This record gives sequence, structure tokens and C-alpha cells, in this order.
Amino acid sequence: MSDTAPTTDAARAPVFRRVLRLVPGRLRLAVVGTSLLTLAGAALAVGATAVTGLVVDAVAAGDPPALLRGLLLLLVLTLVASALVWLSRTTLVRVGERILAVLRDRATAAVGGAPLRFLEQQRAGELHRRLTGEISGLAAFAGGTLPDLVAAAAVLLFTVVLLLVSSWPLALALLALFVPAALAVVRAFHRRSGPAYERLADAEADVAATFGESLPAREQLWTSGSVPRWLERFGRDNDRLLAARTVQVRAELVLNRLALVQAGALALVLVLGAALAGRGLLGAGTAVVFVLATRDVLLRFEDLAGSVGDAREAHVRLRRLLGLIDAAAPEAPSVTRHEVPVRGELRAEGVSFTYRPGGRTVLDGLTLTVPPGDRLAVVGETGSGKSTLGKLLTGLYPPDHGRITFAGHDLAALDPETVRARIALVPQEVALVEGTLAENLAMTAGVPGRARITEAVGRLGLTAWAGTLPDGLDTPVTDRSLSAGERQLVAIVRAFLADPAVLVLDEATAGVDHDTAARIEEALAAAAEDRTLIVIAHRTDTIARAHRTLTLPHGTLAPPD
Repeated sequence: MSDTAPTTDAARAPVFRRVLRLVPGRLRLAVVGTSLLTLAGAALAVGATAVTGLVVDAVAAGDPPALLRGLLLLLVLTLVASALVWLSRTTLVRVGERILAVLRDRATAAVGGAPLRFLEQQRAGELHRRLTGEISGLAAFAGGTLPDLVAAAAVLLFTVVLLLVSSWPLALALLALFVPAALAVVRAFHRRSGPAYERLADAEADVAATFGESLPAREQLWTSGSVPRWLERFGRDNDRLLAARTVQVRAELVLNRLALVQAGALALVLVLGAALAGRGLLGAGTAVVFVLATRDVLLRFEDLAGSVGDAREAHVRLRRLLGLIDAAAPEAPSVTRHEVPVRGELRAEGVSFTYRPGGRTVLDGLTLTVPPGDRLAVVGETGSGKSTLGKLLTGLYPPDHGRITFAGHDLAALDPETVRARIALVPQEVALVEGTLAENLAMTAGVPGRARITEAVGRLGLTAWAGTLPDGLDTPVTDRSLSAGERQLVAIVRAFLADPAVLVLDEATAGVDHDTAARIEEALAAAAEDRTLIVIAHRTDTIARAHRTLTLPHGTLAPPD
């Protein structure tokens, strides 16, 4: 899935700066505190190495008091450094988890509140991958690699300082040999890896999406004999994943060349150190400190290089997650909270709509006025734009041109809660959550109690239907236990409980029998004399009960025959 995030200053900012903008101030302070702890622990650990040189010099000079002081100082530094390192690692992991929790909440909220048009353009498996897989990968990085990476960088910094202080000629010789060669290896890794991690993430998302899409269609795949073709498609996605993983592994193998660079640098230090010590230009303690520090520099750099792949992958995951937040929750236009009448006229003014730029125009300059209490049937051939119009009239789609108004107020300028309270859609596909029938019916605006739910079921003439279920309203339900028509009944009760001024039924009674459909539509219309009922339908009896019909795509209005 390609990101459709708006190109804003925030979206162009570096990834980690964007993360800090999303987290609250107390977490930013926690990041600063953790960084200071890490630096303090690294400084004391490197200080212990420096004290080792004093201990060696005291032994060489035969100075027991100096030796005792050196050993006590070394013991204190080691203990305090170990405690600080443990504390900084623990704090870093906790802070990382809290930041990830913030990102998870922001991403979930962004997707939950994303425009319907955005959600319908995405593969469900891709959204699931970004909401779960990216967070899971980042959590593993934050709990494992990140503490090692930060600690290694801090120790490397202070160790280089110690080398320069101990013997700047040796330090410069070491850096002159090691740094250019090591950086050349790292640059070679970056050249080879290139977009490898991005391709890997995309390939993993494709595999997850293809597999996830097969589950709801499993019956169709089996009954149509399409399983072999689906397996071929899955195999192609899996082959792309394998190829992307192979490129990633080969790129990371380039980092193994650092072992040769380290060996050469260490050999140079030993030779030069021995030569300087032989000429009396380097004390025994300094020589020991330099060798230990050199070993630390090489090992820490190796740790950093070994984490480059993990860090690159985490960076890609973080960028993809932020891309989802930006794309799913683009900068919203300013909305105002008007006092909108409970009932009012619904109007479309010169509305045009296209799903994708350059694609077929679904609606072109449609103007329509639906007064309060009207019963309008929307008819037309498949693909004529009936369902699209329903989503436009309910504010789920913003029009490309023109505007939709309710009681004179542009829906685009109203807050979503006001729109949802005035206009509701009963879609063709109805989702259920795990729970009882009553709990599913209560998934509507406000918090309807049991008495109101029971009353709504009765007003709609559905008491007998609910009574056929094993435990009535307390019956556990799923998409598998209720038929398509029964799920539509659930959606109709939800809409009735919301008591909207305008109710749009998108083939919502197509799955129920004629008598039940008639009772429902009459009950919805009679529940409030001035409720507007817009019915998208093919059934002639449903159309006949309307006051007017709108035929798409031409947009002609006429009374029913």
C-alpha cells in the first residue's frame, strides 16, 4: 500500500523528531533522563578502564597504598557503573514501551477515525500488518537491540576520548587505519541494502494481506475450485518475500568484513605500542589502558555494525507506522459546532465524485433536494452510483466538487458527531462483534439501555424474530450464527436507536422477506413523522412505497408508478 499522507512539514521531518512530536512532554523528559543515565554509566565504565592503568603502574612501582586506593576506586567505579548500566537499560526499555503504546494508540485511533474513502482503498491485511506487525517488530527492537545499541554508542564515545588522552599519537594512528576502512564497509552495506528493507516490509505485508483476504473467501475458494489459483498467487507473493529476504541477508553479510578491519587495527596498535614502550615513551599502565580501550572500541563498533541491519529495519517499520498515521488521519479541515436543527432538509448541490484521480466519474454535477419526511427511492443499474450517493449523503465520502448540506449547513463544516446524530446509513454489509445480540444492538450513538433496546425491537416489529433465538436478546451471535438478512435487521435496529433525521437504507432490507421489509420500512417512517427515509433498492415493492424515485446515473426524479 502506498502512503497517501499529506506532504506537510511534519511529514517531511526526520522520523525520530516526528515521534517526539507525538509523545507527551513527560515522555520527552524521560527520554532525556534515560540518555543522561546511559552517558553516566558509560563514563564510569570507561573510567574503570582508566583506573586499571593506575593499578598497573602501582604494581610496577611497588606502591601498596596506591595499589589499594586504585583497587578500591576500581571496585566502586565497577559497581556504580554496573548499577547505572542496568538502570539505564531497564529505563530505556520501559520508556520505549511507553512510546510504542502512544504510537499504537495514535495509529489505532487514526485508522478507527479514518475517512471511509481511505479505508476502502486499502487492503485489510496491509492495515492489520501496520497496526500489529510493525508495532511487534518495533517492540522486539526496543526490548532487545536498542539498549545494546545505545550503550555501545555511549561507551564508544567515551573510549575514543580515553584513547586520545592516554596517547594521542597511537589514537590517531588507530583512527586513521580503522575508521576509513570501517566506514567503507558500512557504506558498502548501505549501497547493497538500499531499498531492501522497504521491499522486505512491502513483501511481508503482501503475504499477510493475501492470506488474510483468503479467510473470508474460503468457502468461495473451495466451492469454485479456485484454491489452486489462490495458492499460485500466494506462492508468487511468498517468492517475492524470499527474494527480498535474500537481498537483505546478503547485504548484512557485507558487515562481516569488519572482522578483518578490526584484526588489522589491533595488530597495528600492538606493534606501535610495543615500539613506544621499548623506547620508554609509553608507560606500562598507559599501554595496558590503551590496549583495553582499543579492544573496547573495536568491540563496540562491531556491536554497532551488527545492529545496523536491525536499526535500519526498525527505521523502516517506524516510518511505515508514521506514514499510516499521516495517511489515515490527514490534517482535517476546520469544523464548527453549529446549533443544527434536529430535523431539516438534505440537499446535494452540484455534487461530483470519482474514486481515483483520472478514473470514471461516478456522479457528475448531481443536484438533489430531499425535504423532511420525504421517502425517496434511489434506483439504477449496478455501478450507477447508488451506494456512492448514499455514502455522500451521509457524509462518509466528501464530494470532489459541490457540497452536501443538512438544514443549510455544509456537512464538511460540521463535526462528525453532529453529522452522525442527524444522518445514518444502514449498509449492505453489517459487521458483528463477539457478544450477545443486545450488545451488538447497542453499538450505536449514545448508550441505549436494555429497556430502550427492547422497545426499539418491538416498534420495528422484530420481537417475534428475537424470540426465535435460543436466549432472545441475550443470545451470543456471530457473523456465522446470523444470516445476512438477520444481520441487516441488527443494523436497522442500531439506526433506529440513533433516531437520525435522515436514514439511508442501502439495500438494507434485501435479505429479509417482503412482509418483514414492509413492516420495517413502515415502522421507520412512522417512528417520527418528519423522518427522511432514503431507500436504495431494486425491489419493486420497496420502490412502490416511496414518495419519489431518483434514477441514476442521469439523476432524474419522478413519483413511483
